[in-house]
This record gives sequence, structure tokens and C-alpha cells, in this order.
Amino acid sequence: MSDADIVKWDGRYRDSTACGRIEPDPELQGACSMIPAGGAALDLACGLGKNALYLALQGCSVTAVDGSIEALRKLEAAAREFGLEQRVHGIQADLDDYSLPEKAFDLVLVVRYLNRALFADIQGALKPGGLLVYKTFNRNILLQRPGFNPDYTIETAELVNAFPGLEIISDKPSEDSEYAFMIGRRPA
Repeated sequence: MSDADIVKWDGRYRDSTACGRIEPDPELQGACSMIPAGGAALDLACGLGKNALYLALQGCSVTAVDGSIEALRKLEAAAREFGLEQRVHGIQADLDDYSLPEKAFDLVLVVRYLNRALFADIQGALKPGGLLVYKTFNRNILLQRPGFNPDYTIETAELVNAFPGLEIISDKPSEDSEYAFMIGRRPA
């Protein structure tokens, strides 16, 4: 992520009034029953952290990583407001250079972020039996938003094929959806 990108996201999040909400992505809600109680979760490119807050409410210890310090400040304030500051740990990092720990998480969550260079590290960060919940833009977004950068889109089946070591639990390729989505489990 370039310095210009970080400045752009800091500005967007600084002006955002959408912080402090606990409205997780529906796919994450469906996967929560498969996460062990008190599990360790990683939310990559967490933004304002609505999913991280939700996971913390479910009892997870959440590492929330984002390039924007402004987003993380708002997430930490919201975590304090909800009494979740002991369960949510923000890390400001450029995900282009961030190293994921091996076999450290029961859940890795990635929503609306794509960095193919991280795929192997994401899979490696899962504990045996750990879940990956991944949702990102597919090529259909280009029909709805022609100015969208195609580098941040994925072919529908590409996401499932990117994690060959995982058992695919769910994927929802859709001809009209703007998202590619999957849940995969690292074998125990």
C-alpha cells in the first residue's frame, strides 16, 4: 500500500460517522458457530472494525490489522465503549509488508480486500481446524462501477482455487453478485 493510499484511507475514515457499529457481514455471522469459544481471530484490512467488534462480542480475542491509523483509533474507541478493549487488539500495518504468524488463528477474516501475495500466508496463519472467511469483489463490480480498479477484483472461482490446502465449506459464486465468497477450513 502506498503512502498516498494510506493518506486517502486515513482521510476517509477520519471523516466517517459509521464507527462504533456492530453489524457484521452476514457470511461472518453464519460462520461464527464454527469458531471455538474464546478463539483467536484475525481481521485483515479491518477498516472501522464492525466485524472485529462482533467477533469480540462472540468471545474471540481479535487482532485487527489495517493500514489506516484513523480507522484503528475509531475501532479502539468503539471497543472501549462496548467494554471489549481486552479482546480487540489493533495493529497499524501496511499489508503489502505485513508478516502473518504461522498457525496462530482459529479464524482469519478478509472482507473487501484483495492481495494475492498474502494468500499463502493467510492459509498458513490458520491453526489446524481453523476457518478462513473471505469475501471480496469479483469482476461484476466493474459493471456497476466502471471506474473501479480491476486489480482489486477476482474471478469468481479464483478465490476457491487460491487456497488449495483448505476444505471448502461454503462458496457462493453468483452470476449477478459483485462478491466472491468462501469459507474454508484447514485440516486438523
